[in-house]
Amino acid sequence: MKKFIAVMLMIVLVISLTACSRDSGLVNVGEKTITEKELAKYVEWSAFIQGIDLTQITDEGMKVIKSQMLDDMISIEIIKKYYNGKDAEVLPETIEEDTNTFIDEAKKMDGVKEFLKEKDITDDILTEFFRNQYYTLAYFEEIESKMPALEEASKAYYESNKESFKIDEITASHILVDEEDLAKEILQKLEAGEKFEDLAAQYGTDDTKDTGGSLGTFGKGRMIKEFEDAAFALQPGEISDVVKTEFGYHIIMVSDKNEGYRIYEDVKESIKSTLVSEEAQKQIQGLKDDANVEYLTEEYSEPKV
Repeated sequence: MKKFIAVMLMIVLVISLTACSRDSGLVNVGEKTITEKELAKYVEWSAFIQGIDLTQITDEGMKVIKSQMLDDMISIEIIKKYYNGKDAEVLPETIEEDTNTFIDEAKKMDGVKEFLKEKDITDDILTEFFRNQYYTLAYFEEIESKMPALEEASKAYYESNKESFKIDEITASHILVDEEDLAKEILQKLEAGEKFEDLAAQYGTDDTKDTGGSLGTFGKGRMIKEFEDAAFALQPGEISDVVKTEFGYHIIMVSDKNEGYRIYEDVKESIKSTLVSEEAQKQIQGLKDDANVEYLTEEYSEPKV
């Protein structure tokens, strides 16, 4: 269960933020009004936690993100209404101490204190964020407890979606140079028995020269097409011919190849989290139907399910 909780904390980032001053309302959830300012702080804080640079997001992308996060905020309000009067069952006896510790520790992290000040994210907002996670986790645990066939369903999901767990990756190195003639010369030296790592250090023109040309382990879709096609055609221990890409001329060596499927035991927790999350969303939608959710602007409206 600890592992499951950790996964849910990563997957379900739900925050309910309370603004200090009134501003335009977006949605009423019963007696609670979620405002534009609350949504803006939600987006900033969520992005910061996840390491997302919002300045790199397009206007259209921001619309999607804000809409999704508004739905998250509605969901947490729905969950809190569900547990109304049962706070003592959801929150630990040490909630006050735990909350203060969370805030103090957060402010000690690099860049956090400055970010909180810049975005005017107060201790009240952090308190709300911290406590809301307890409600979310309690709800997901309750949903899980009502899924006695979860293990069987997870195995069935694994078999039905096995292609999504496929492994097709290689461990490779390369020597990148600017001239084709030089690449051919290096290839001749390799064929004569000189070490790949030594030649990468001597001739390589990118940062990999400092690590013997190592590119690490990667799967398909990570490298430019010409490079990927040549690399994945090699078997461990083989060296390619000269490969031309927009970056220059490469000689590629594959040291390991891993093909097949991730075993169920390695992915079952992730699958269970997915299935519980899907079921929770269904249940939350049902609660929304009875919660008097009222959208107040044309910009945001109830998502279609």
